[in-house]
Amino acid sequence: MCDSLSQADPNCSNFRLHEEVLGTMNARPSALFDAFKEDHAVLGRGLHEISEYLRGGDLLAAKACGDRVDRQAGAHIAFEEQFFYPTLRRLLGDADVDRLYHEHGQGLSVIKALARLPEGAPLSEAERRTMLQDSEVMEAHVAECGELFGTMGRLPPVEQDALYRELVALREKAPRWTELAVKAETKKK
Repeated sequence: MCDSLSQADPNCSNFRLHEEVLGTMNARPSALFDAFKEDHAVLGRGLHEISEYLRGGDLLAAKACGDRVDRQAGAHIAFEEQFFYPTLRRLLGDADVDRLYHEHGQGLSVIKALARLPEGAPLSEAERRTMLQDSEVMEAHVAECGELFGTMGRLPPVEQDALYRELVALREKAPRWTELAVKAETKKK
């Protein structure tokens, strides 16, 4: 059940996409690029597995996988939302970056719904379809991040290094994705 999240899976389509993008970059990839690629392979694999479990109606497995994604993706999501996406606004514009935040929200809604689901509780077909749809949106978000890898390459090396340090610091804190949502909601109040 979702045990492959601990390593980047070279058979995962997201991993292959990122390898292709890496091959098109002229300069040696930065530590940020490598870390980002690794995180997206883990996140993409986890979301894919959640979607597969939801398709098959295996809510217990989906819930367990959701918990792993919550733990493993928190630092990366925090990095993107607090540091990387604000940087991207000047390169991509508000509409594209707002879409990225919205897609994170859809992925988070799945993780939160799975966490709240009591073990053995039934799920209506409409609820399952909604969770599956939101999971697939977030899967596509991860798969389409090849565009972000190219944009990342346009950042000066000094800026990439600073962003990488922020990502490393967040990895050391290891926040859960759901913890980030609670902090954001608390700030709004």
